[in-house]
Amino acid sequence: MSDYVFIEKDIDQLKSELNGKSRFLYDRLIKHCESYFSVELPDEHPPKSTTYMGIAIANLALAALVTDDDKYVNEAVRWMTAVTSYPHWGNAHLVDVDLSAAWILFGLGIGYDWLRDSLAEDFKAEVKAKLILQGTRMYDFKKNTEGSGWSTNYWQNHNWINMCGLACVGYALVKEDESFKSWTEEARTNFDFVYSVMPEDGSDYEGVVYWRYGAMWLFVYAHLVKEREGIDYFSSCGFLENTFSYRLYQAAPNLEEQINFGDAHDRRSGHSTAIYYKTAAAYQNPYAQKMGNLVVNEFLEREAEGSKVKPGILPEVFFEIMFFDPELKEKEFDDLPTAKFFDDLGLFVHRSSWERDSTQLSFKCSVPGGKKQWDWLWKLKNEKDYNCFGLSHQHPDNNSFIINSEGEFFSIDDGYNRSVKASDHNVVLVDGKGYFEEGQNNIWKNYTPEMKPDFKVCDLGDDYFYLSADTAAVYDPSLKLDKFTRTVLNSGKGFYVLFDELDSSEEHIYSWQMYSDVFPKVDGALCAYEINGKKMELYSFADKEVELTTHTNTVRAVMTTQEPDKFTETNMRGVLVSNKEAAKSLRFATILLPRPDDFTGRVVEKIEADGVFGVSVQYGSVKEVFLQLPKGEGEYEGEKVKGNFGILSFNDGKIVRKIEL
Repeated sequence: MSDYVFIEKDIDQLKSELNGKSRFLYDRLIKHCESYFSVELPDEHPPKSTTYMGIAIANLALAALVTDDDKYVNEAVRWMTAVTSYPHWGNAHLVDVDLSAAWILFGLGIGYDWLRDSLAEDFKAEVKAKLILQGTRMYDFKKNTEGSGWSTNYWQNHNWINMCGLACVGYALVKEDESFKSWTEEARTNFDFVYSVMPEDGSDYEGVVYWRYGAMWLFVYAHLVKEREGIDYFSSCGFLENTFSYRLYQAAPNLEEQINFGDAHDRRSGHSTAIYYKTAAAYQNPYAQKMGNLVVNEFLEREAEGSKVKPGILPEVFFEIMFFDPELKEKEFDDLPTAKFFDDLGLFVHRSSWERDSTQLSFKCSVPGGKKQWDWLWKLKNEKDYNCFGLSHQHPDNNSFIINSEGEFFSIDDGYNRSVKASDHNVVLVDGKGYFEEGQNNIWKNYTPEMKPDFKVCDLGDDYFYLSADTAAVYDPSLKLDKFTRTVLNSGKGFYVLFDELDSSEEHIYSWQMYSDVFPKVDGALCAYEINGKKMELYSFADKEVELTTHTNTVRAVMTTQEPDKFTETNMRGVLVSNKEAAKSLRFATILLPRPDDFTGRVVEKIEADGVFGVSVQYGSVKEVFLQLPKGEGEYEGEKVKGNFGILSFNDGKIVRKIEL
């Protein structure tokens, strides 16, 4: 049996699978590798990311192995020659010791190991010398910067990718020289800690796009170290087992696009067939197999064309082939729950069904980076004086929400942003202001352990849900905000009710805000949205006199310092509901009603009486009532209700359900 780094199966078994049930992956590999022959490789390192060069070498090396065709060896040598000739890897920022260098380390390490018997001796020596030089640079940087930067940003994609590249080269070189075991041991020590501190619920604070770009390498390393040393992180790490669920529930209802909390360059950069197929194989997860096949069969080309994240999904065919289990059957998603709460990230998702035109609400409220990370950040700071607060992809989006219905985004997030502000999210502003020290890349660096939101409750009933979270602690202290509690209620009828409570010792103008892809038609308290013939209605009420305005907000951000001329741009159409006169407290009640035509003859009204504040929705013989009870109890149409909130359902004027919360 040949001893190839990263290949878990016998090479003859792999060839047999690629000629049988995995043929579709073989065809993709060959098609993609053929495209490399026409690529003009620059004599000097290009002024951009070179991650694509590393994975190109790996793909060509794989094609050479499974076809026994020397033309792929020769093409791999052409690419290996190019990167070996560059004195440095990377451009503009952290040259030699960051992502471009890491991707090339991985790919060149694979090429060197798999093709070593086919390489001329002088060229093989040249490649080996370059691997040693670049690996040493990466290793030394890691050791010399312990306690700050990516070296100890254990929850960030840079740490995972850079250490994975070092590990791969180490395993390739250690066959010839045991001294390089220090590289593999350094990587194993790093990842051993990473896997232990990742959230068990599988959530990722960086967002879906960075999940597909970065978390993939957590699977790559786990596969690598299991193949090399028999260490099985798949059996011990909850994150690896559960993170597919996070990704699935952050898929938009059409499954092709994604919900873009965190830094998300676009809505089509969220799929990782590599993660899907490895999850499927490692855990015999038929849902992950389904998603992988769905992307390959339906979404692949549009994902490749529409994604701003490079090198992109097509070159990852290398990982798909390494990970794919051709014997595992797929399974539809429709027997999975339609609601899911990810406790660590404070992320709640509700879908009306698993149909691709269903309605979906995603709601988020979490401490920076999620509970487990936040606790460990302070533990590392206090015990080791490590500054691991690499939270630049975390947005000030607590209590924010995103709604997609019938394939359209009716409430949206800013997506990718390098100067994050609460005003770019669907939250409440106070005198136009938001978080402490916002407006920069990483606003959390001067926070204290106490400056964190509080996700109070997530109650999932059989046909209702109740969420409540408070984010006052993260707002600018000068505002003296004592309370910003957002409560979301749903009675199983297809619409969502939000109650927002704001209190301060000082008087403020409180502005309820929601962004969409389009402006609504405004008629009093009603905002009627229509996108490509699909509809949603927003009804806004408050316990004081308010006025509604609209505005445009354009968020533009450069994606990487390596390519400063490339940027993302999101044009957001906002609705702002503000009290006309400053006040110490304010209560908002909002109804978000997708598919309004399903509620024929609907009448939406505000309810305001002693001890009761709320809204009602009546259509036909049905009336749904949602109440906030500031005094802990109240009464509506003779029905007494206790608790903080209540949901009452009437049919033909008779109460048929009462939920006290």
